[in-house]
Amino acid sequence: MAIIKDVIEEVNRGQKGSFISSILKIYMSPGKHALFLLRIAQYLHGKGYKFIPTMIKNRLVRLYGVHISLTAKIDIGVDFRHINGIVIGDGVVIGKNSIIYQQVTLGGQNLGDGIKGNYPMIGDNVTIFAGAKILGNVTIGDGSIIGANSVVIKDVPSNAVVAGVPARVIKVINV
Repeated sequence: MAIIKDVIEEVNRGQKGSFISSILKIYMSPGKHALFLLRIAQYLHGKGYKFIPTMIKNRLVRLYGVHISLTAKIDIGVDFRHINGIVIGDGVVIGKNSIIYQQVTLGGQNLGDGIKGNYPMIGDNVTIFAGAKILGNVTIGDGSIIGANSVVIKDVPSNAVVAGVPARVIKVINV
């Protein structure tokens, strides 16, 4: 299965390791384990299966207290540092190598946003700290940092640090 090969490549990310060590890394890290199960569920969902992907998604809720939509697009290298309480809605797109901490919500801002597709788009190399909420049709630029417990309802430029309720740019990172 190509999905297994992709997940193992993602787990090793530039490190050399055997198949067994890759499987152990997936099993020992709750974030990697959840992402592995999610990718299998999304693969099966994309092939038209409904029952098994739903069972896997429900298992993620029971095991880790995480709700991630089967239609969310999560790129390679995303890391859930502390998996519990993460909620990711249907149309969310998360770029490469982003880091997401516990209790983060990425979703719609209003009722009916699922139909309209008003979900966040997270760029590459973004760090979202604990408790942050990113709501509605917003774009988070590459390399940005979202502070803990921030509520983001407007676009964030690349390489910016935002914090507060509602979130404001408090620093621009020179790259």
